[in-house]
Amino acid sequence: MMPLLETIRAYLGWCPLQASMRTDLAVRSAAAAAAGGQDGPLRAEPGWWKRYHNQLLITAIAFSAAAAALFTLVEDAPPGYPAVWTGLAIGVGAALGFLLSYRKQYARVAAGEFRRDNMTKRQRIIRYLSLPVASVLLAVVMAYFVLGGMFDRILGLMLGLSFIFWTLYGLTILWERRHKAIMIAEWGSVYTVDTATEGERV
Repeated sequence: MMPLLETIRAYLGWCPLQASMRTDLAVRSAAAAAAGGQDGPLRAEPGWWKRYHNQLLITAIAFSAAAAALFTLVEDAPPGYPAVWTGLAIGVGAALGFLLSYRKQYARVAAGEFRRDNMTKRQRIIRYLSLPVASVLLAVVMAYFVLGGMFDRILGLMLGLSFIFWTLYGLTILWERRHKAIMIAEWGSVYTVDTATEGERV
């Protein structure tokens, strides 16, 4: 059991020798680093939660757990669960869209395009509002489904979202390992740092 736990912890970015090993992280984009200003100096060792793939992992697990719990609430759904399959199909379609575009999007992140100091005021406002707006919209849709007793549609939505975030998690891990980089997502900024230690597990 312990070797399995150690493997999982190492895979998620936690290392039992972290206190004795100094991880040297260099900025991938010199231009982005020079723009320092409001962001201030980059932290040498970004925290576990600020690693983008960890945020995706927790989100994917949360939606998957919600979907698993909802399976007990769809007993009265029509045969074949059409709403469930519709939600899952939408999730698969969105995941395929990410698969086709993630290289270009992540290249823009690596170039420093999504650092707060490199964005216009309008872009910063959009980034600040995107997550709250998306959360409110999701809450409204969920409330509508709950009040209407449409638990099969909630299940479809949860399955679709979990598929999307598991896909994003896998693509992010793949991209980071190919480019020997870690993607960092902070409030208002997304950027990458190079991994200078070959044995570091992200």
